Amino acid sequence: MEQEKLNFNIRLAIRHSLRVLYARKKMQDFFPLTTLSEYQNLSDEQIEHIDQFVYRFQKLQDDMGTKLFKSVVANLGETEVFNKPILDILNTLKKYGVISDNINWQTMREIRNALAHEYLDDINSDRALLNYLFETKGLELIQIFKEILDYITTNLYSNLDEGTKIEINRFYEALAKSDFSDSKD
Repeated sequence: MEQEKLNFNIRLAIRHSLRVLYARKKMQDFFPLTTLSEYQNLSDEQIEHIDQFVYRFQKLQDDMGTKLFKSVVANLGETEVFNKPILDILNTLKKYGVISDNINWQTMREIRNALAHEYLDDINSDRALLNYLFETKGLELIQIFKEILDYITTNLYSNLDEGTKIEINRFYEALAKSDFSDSKD
């Protein structure tokens, strides 16, 4: 049962990650938004890409925090995972070396919450938040997910079904084709 949840949650996070990367690639032609005028004059197509990027970032962050992290911890043999607070789950992931110590999940959560309140209220703040998300936090979230996948493929590979293994390979291929590797340096 826990293996099935792990496989499902990995595939779900991959789907969101790939769509974050796709939307971000489409946004590269018009981001960052350096002027208020650029922000106010976005086309419908550009807004669609921003909406997809924001939505998938929110979904990825939420699903990682509420589902994937707990599935990984459960597959590591920890018990009563689903009643533990997120801080305990993060500490367990750090203890096993699944994620690094410097991950600030609270910041990701705050950004996700800020995005959940419909943007377009304060144009300058919204523009700054979207730029921040585009330039750093979107890729940082993908990096956290990649670290988790790296750990899983090394330490929990036998828990993965064939479909999930294929999706993981597809994710790594998409990363290699994206600007992701350039952004980490």
